[in-house]
Amino acid sequence: MRGNNVKLRQEIFASDAWRIIHWLEDNEVTQYLNERQNVQESIKEVMYRVNMPILTHLFNQNGSFFMITHEEEEPVGFLKLIPKSFGAEMVIVIGEKQMWGKGLGTNAIYEGLKHAFFQWRVDEVIAKIKFENSRSRRAFSKIGFSLNKEMSKEMHYTITMNDFLKLSA
Repeated sequence: MRGNNVKLRQEIFASDAWRIIHWLEDNEVTQYLNERQNVQESIKEVMYRVNMPILTHLFNQNGSFFMITHEEEEPVGFLKLIPKSFGAEMVIVIGEKQMWGKGLGTNAIYEGLKHAFFQWRVDEVIAKIKFENSRSRRAFSKIGFSLNKEMSKEMHYTITMNDFLKLSA
């Protein structure tokens, strides 16, 4: 995981918001997301209403939101950390389909865990993944998440800070 070209950028620019809208309009990208329907329409409304070059504060209202960048600081997806009573929930999307299968999601998860455990100081991070999303299940398992619970439509994977520290040693 170390030495990868993936970074998490917390500043969200107007150009990032338009890119997120584009990704969220692609059914192939959103088919496994638990996001509410037409979230991209809400973002569009904000974009038309608010004329600001930096939108970080709008995307970070319910947790921490990051753009996942690769190589030339080019955004390839986003990662959200949402505070929960037990710790944090992580949501990740690689929106650039030509970048799928190249390990970027796994590396972004690792970077997100560093933020959750070392900045937020949570004890546990959970990922809720739909059964059909084998790519995400593999990425989270590869990092060290373990299957915690199977629900009717999704699986809950968790990792504790202690488990993460063991992996990083």
